Amino acid sequence: MRVSEQTREQIMAVLRRMTDAMGRKDIESLVTLTDPDFRGLFTGADGKVIGREACRRHLEHGFARAETVALDLSDVHIGAEGTVAWVMADMTCRFVSGGVPRTMNGRMTAVLRGTGHAWIFAQMHCSLPAEG
Repeated sequence: MRVSEQTREQIMAVLRRMTDAMGRKDIESLVTLTDPDFRGLFTGADGKVIGREACRRHLEHGFARAETVALDLSDVHIGAEGTVAWVMADMTCRFVSGGVPRTMNGRMTAVLRGTGHAWIFAQMHCSLPAEG
């Protein structure tokens, strides 16, 4: 579905706030971008996240294991209808853990809800493509 330029720019601004906050390991800013009933699926055994507080704990756990984090999104596709928007993107996560730099390439889909004042993440799924 085609999306207006205004909505596209608003969603891109939310995505930039998310990637910037990830780079700062700013949990509070990331949590404010989520719906209270947020739902997420991420890699790892503890990757099923239900609710804003579970999102906070997931971020705390992940950031505790990494000295630095950088998230880049590319090939971003956005659709929207009314107060619901959806995003599909490729992602590159670069981080340092235990002094060792690492890069993980993955994919992200997300559903955002318009509150009338802002767009917030209602649902997100991040995954790593199967190798070989």
